[in-house]
Amino acid sequence: MGPCAQRRVVWDCPVSRTARCGKRGLSVVDVAGSVCAPRTLWPLGLLLLASSSLAQQPSSLQPRISPDTITVGDLLTYTVEVPLAADERITGPGAEAAFGRWEVRGYHVEPAPGKAVVSYTLTAFETGKLPIPSIEITVGDPAGKTRSVRTAAVTATVASVLKGEDMRPADIVGPLTLREKPLAIALRVSVGVVVLAAVVLLAVFLWRRKQRLVEKRSRPDPADVVALKALKALREAGLPEAGRVKHHYSEVSDILRTYLAAGWGLRTLEETTWRIVAQMRDTRTCAEYAPVVDDLLRQADLVKFAKARPEPIACWAVVDATERLVRDTAPLKAPEADSVPTSESSR
Repeated sequence: MGPCAQRRVVWDCPVSRTARCGKRGLSVVDVAGSVCAPRTLWPLGLLLLASSSLAQQPSSLQPRISPDTITVGDLLTYTVEVPLAADERITGPGAEAAFGRWEVRGYHVEPAPGKAVVSYTLTAFETGKLPIPSIEITVGDPAGKTRSVRTAAVTATVASVLKGEDMRPADIVGPLTLREKPLAIALRVSVGVVVLAAVVLLAVFLWRRKQRLVEKRSRPDPADVVALKALKALREAGLPEAGRVKHHYSEVSDILRTYLAAGWGLRTLEETTWRIVAQMRDTRTCAEYAPVVDDLLRQADLVKFAKARPEPIACWAVVDATERLVRDTAPLKAPEADSVPTSESSR
């Protein structure tokens, strides 16, 4: 017999009873020719099968939290690193992730070589050790293939803002009654009356000041002030040097007539020179100035109607004489006529 026949061994097999050659390392062959392992190799096979099943399950990622202890309403940063292939990116769940008793206040993804750093900003309004549950993160590529990874659950501590005796609710007490002495009450009343009186006086003072300003603005300037301003403007115009002598004398005549009408109450705007002079001679206060007015108005009439052309020096002399007349007669009040001049007396 050969070596195999001499060392023939029989093994138990789940399929059938088999025999094999006694040489080491040879498998058992049953009658039908099937190959079976010996009993001592079955536990190793089961272990390999279990490890293969675990390898197919998605691995969990360990997140980081900072800080691990906060007070109510403070913010906590939840960070997890997700390994990625070259063409993969994070597709979910984004800011809609469910963290149980925690609220999401912010979400950010920062790409990095071979991975992506996913950060959440969380807060809570309950105290104690609160678990942060596991979340499922979805990863996709341009071809539309997706896979999921899940984070591990962690725990953070939320402390109360109250400390020590503040955590115990205070007793409910009734309203306090404040009792003041009569002297203190009288003092308070006196101070209030003084303040009220000061406010009233200030209001009256401001109102009267405003009224005076309004009256001052609405009150017209005196006739002499108006005449002097007009003469100053006429000087600045420089009409004689510009060859506008007639216009210059017309302005002097109008300024003088306006002053006599507003300051002395004479009818001048629609009257001739001799009628104006006649009115002045019939009054006590301005009769002495009648010759001066007569001379000024006649010079103006000669230029306007007789086409006289005086030199610029003479033009400015008329302005100087009119200004002296206004300054000399400014203190006088509007004259009262001794007798109202009629057309017969005027003639």
